[in-house]
Amino acid sequence: MESAKGLMNLRETLQKAVSLTDMSPFRLAAIIFGSEDFASDIGASRTSDAAELMFARQQVVAAAKAFGLQAIDYVCIDFKDTEVLAKQSEEGARWGFTGKSVIHPLQVPIVQQAFSPSPEKVAWARGLILAFQHHQQEGKGSFEYEGKMIYKPALLHAQSIIQLAESVKL
Repeated sequence: MESAKGLMNLRETLQKAVSLTDMSPFRLAAIIFGSEDFASDIGASRTSDAAELMFARQQVVAAAKAFGLQAIDYVCIDFKDTEVLAKQSEEGARWGFTGKSVIHPLQVPIVQQAFSPSPEKVAWARGLILAFQHHQQEGKGSFEYEGKMIYKPALLHAQSIIQLAESVKL
């Protein structure tokens, strides 16, 4: 997605693309946000905090998730600034992006680290799943876990963390 028109038509575009996969051996897996083209298209000046892209980025994540697709965040063109790349990658992961475009091999390990669950996060997820199962056996729908109230959405989040950890062999 690289233009204002593309953003405005994103829902319809994804509906059509997903429907076409029913008739094809190929499956749409992801949508990529092309920040530089998008910023140019809307006449925005690029800034280090990318505030000018916030609305579009959030729309891309929401649309991708609505259609069961991965959402790939924008490329960090300042490829030598690893701190900026790490910050952008961590933000993208918090926002729900499942990956980030890269333009240089040095960017790969930084992006992989940001989008992979930490060992602490995996341990939290495993513990939450066990606690949820225990509380379900007791007939409880919600419960406290590590100081927070837990119910079904937290379980789904924990399961997705475990699935991701297993897929990247953590």
